[in-house]
Amino acid sequence: MEWEKVPEREVHRALSSNARVETLKLLYKRPHDIDEIAKKLNLQPVTMRHHILALQEAGLLESYEERTGAAGRPKTYYKIAKTLPNVSFPARRYLYFSKGIIHTLIHELGQEKACEMLAQVGQEMGRETVKYLETAHSIKAWTPKEFAEVFVEKNLQEMGVEPEIVEKTDKKVVYRTHNCVFFELSQELPNLMCDVLHSEFHQSLSKAMNKNTKIVQTKCMGHGEACCEQVFEWITGKQISNDLN
Repeated sequence: MEWEKVPEREVHRALSSNARVETLKLLYKRPHDIDEIAKKLNLQPVTMRHHILALQEAGLLESYEERTGAAGRPKTYYKIAKTLPNVSFPARRYLYFSKGIIHTLIHELGQEKACEMLAQVGQEMGRETVKYLETAHSIKAWTPKEFAEVFVEKNLQEMGVEPEIVEKTDKKVVYRTHNCVFFELSQELPNLMCDVLHSEFHQSLSKAMNKNTKIVQTKCMGHGEACCEQVFEWITGKQISNDLN
């Protein structure tokens, strides 16, 4: 199927159901079979098949078969389609515009200067994000609790990046994102979008929230991994001294 030829009304119809939206959220994290999805959403498998079919016809899902044992039929698993249909109205081409700007920067200024400019953009995005969240949620000090609840579970979810907290303590939050707002650009230009823009955004975010924090990226979708993973840690004076040495 050529996803770009899927009628837009089919996509909007598929997304009009809460069950289908929740299905997409599950599948962003990992592939599931119908029985798994039905169980998690508390639906009957026959109902789930109807929702899956609608999502497939809209170009939002792909499927594959996998045998889990030596005997029996292979199971069918569903996952988010690699190329998703454009659902904006009227059709917008921000991706092409962004690509054009970045390639023009590289051509006119050279790779090094283009990296410097994107680093500044990432830093500004980080500072503005913290400023906005502190004002909107009356945050005086960022603790792991506020960071997990406000930045990860609320802000990142609203951005549509499908966040998942995999570890939370009184000194650390480890979280993953299963979608990326710059995914297509990150696939084509990971050295700029991931290693510069995205990295500087998180470093700026860390500094603006609390000088005694550090953030380390351990997984990256732009570099071929299934998700992005960040480790955000609150460090003590002794740890700061060790890092400096």
